[in-house]
Amino acid sequence: MKSFSTPESAVGALDVRLPYAALVTGWLDVLLEKSPDVRIVRVDHHDAGDGSLLDLAMKDPEVRRIVVDLANKAFFVYSCREGTTSFVHYSHIGSLWQRVRDGEFKVDERGLVYSLAQPLAGLSPTRLVVVFSAMAKHIRGPYLMRHFEQNFATLQKYLPPGTAVLRIADFGGVVGGYYMNSHGLPDNETNVQALIRDVVAALDLEDDDVVLYGPGKGGSAALYHGMLGRFRVLATDPIVADEHYVRFHNDSHFTVGVFPADKKDKFQELSASLGAGDVPPMAIICSDRSPQFPYITTVIQEPVQAKIAFFNSRHVDIKTHPDVLLKTINLTVMLLSMMLYKVPLEPGISIVDEVRHREDLGSRAI
Repeated sequence: MKSFSTPESAVGALDVRLPYAALVTGWLDVLLEKSPDVRIVRVDHHDAGDGSLLDLAMKDPEVRRIVVDLANKAFFVYSCREGTTSFVHYSHIGSLWQRVRDGEFKVDERGLVYSLAQPLAGLSPTRLVVVFSAMAKHIRGPYLMRHFEQNFATLQKYLPPGTAVLRIADFGGVVGGYYMNSHGLPDNETNVQALIRDVVAALDLEDDDVVLYGPGKGGSAALYHGMLGRFRVLATDPIVADEHYVRFHNDSHFTVGVFPADKKDKFQELSASLGAGDVPPMAIICSDRSPQFPYITTVIQEPVQAKIAFFNSRHVDIKTHPDVLLKTINLTVMLLSMMLYKVPLEPGISIVDEVRHREDLGSRAI
């Protein structure tokens, strides 16, 4: 493919290949102003180092600035080959992504990518679980599935009969948008709510038949959209503030400069805005062994905080945030089933899984 060296030479092209130096000098802005229909941007960065631009962004502030700027223009990384990282515009994802073209995933009228699994065994739908994705295992993987991690892929077979499962991809940020408004997708929250409402109506269900679920980043979305839409919620170790990853992990979630508001402020404001009668049934799986625990227990404001059923797992193998999901699968299944069956949960904090390894208990004569 021809590589363009000036904005003028690329005018009219939908798919452009640029040298990395061109982005450093800022002429992509000029090109997009002259050719707003550009849908694919391929960046040749042989001279910038090994790996994709997502990897390089963790080491080089200038690369980070460029990657964030592209995300804020709704361009997201979809491949990296032979020193070239390629970005696709959000509006073109449905046309580019093979899984959409093959029918595995769908795209709604607002551009949201999703999948909908009807109830197993041919049963009519009586309930719906909406699954929001956590950060991908390979968080900077240069492919679109980075935005659509299939957490608990076998979940449906453990749910009550008649349960449909809606999964929604998470664009809007460099490695994920938390299903919230970003500079690149400023209407993301409204669009996510609209898709959920569309599916609920299509399945002939009521809002009370719906449970929003997610771990980590997905837990943030489940909690936020549950409050926003008054849906039942099960969130596993939700991230309700950006501070930890910004301060201690070099902003590995790429939140700085990508969102118009800090998550801490958003959660505080939304939770404080609800009336006591507006809070839907909510449960949060958390752990005081996770660095997210202090935020979860302080950021969410009244009246919501007092109405949440918290399950604090002290499983010995929980060492950090991602472990909470892996070590509480049994609790997830139990709580999802209870919420789908509309079994009331007692607000407050319940301590669970205070277990240790046998060797930690010492030997004992039998």
